[in-house]
Formats: sequence, structure tokens, C-alpha cells
Amino acid sequence: MQDMMIIASLLVFLNVTLLTILVPGGPIENRDFSKLTGVVFWGFNLFLISLGVVSFIACYLLLISHSNAILITQMIAVLYFIVYTIDLAGMFPKSPTKMSKPLMLFEIINTTMAVFLFLFVTAIGHAGS
Repeated sequence: MQDMMIIASLLVFLNVTLLTILVPGGPIENRDFSKLTGVVFWGFNLFLISLGVVSFIACYLLLISHSNAILITQMIAVLYFIVYTIDLAGMFPKSPTKMSKPLMLFEIINTTMAVFLFLFVTAIGHAGS
């Protein structure tokens, strides 16, 4: 069981790493978000930063097999899925710059990874019950 928790921790780490390479102005994300108001822009950034920090905490909790690690990781996976899905659907954040093909590919991969993470930790939770 501990091996599965280590793999789950690595999957969370992979998910947060895939998120961090998509920062605006980075190697993949090239859209212009200057039209977003300050509150919306910084609120969304604060949410993404918090998601990243909580993901690192979840990595640790999985490694020590904390009793709430599975539930926290499931919630994180759902939040990753929502973030990527609303962006792929063009709902938020809106930008006058079109999403590039590499960005779209990364977001599809990241969405798939979020689903895989959720299913993996859910299976661990059921196996441990």
C-alpha cells in the first residue's frame, strides 16, 4: 500500500509541475490577459498558487499516509480538472489571443492527468478500506 501512496504523491507532483509550466509569459502560455480586471486576474492567480501549494502539501500527506490524504488529493484532482476544462471550453480566462496548439495539447494532457489522479487515489482509498 505504501508503494501506491508514493506513486500517488508522484502523480500529484507531476500534476502541479504540469500546471506551473503553463504560467503566463512562460514557455507555453502566450495569451494576453491584460483585459482581465485586477481583482479577477489576481484572484485567479491566488487560486492557482493556492492549488499549487496545497498540491505540495498533499504530496507530503500521501507520503506519510495521512488519513485525509486521499480525500484532499481527490479534491485537488477535481480542481485541476475544472481549471483545465473551463479554459479548454473558452469560458475562463478570456483572452483576445487564441490558445496555441501546444497549449491546447498540454491542457488536454493535464486534464487527462487530473482524471487519472482522481481514479488512482480513489482506487487506493477503496483498496485501503
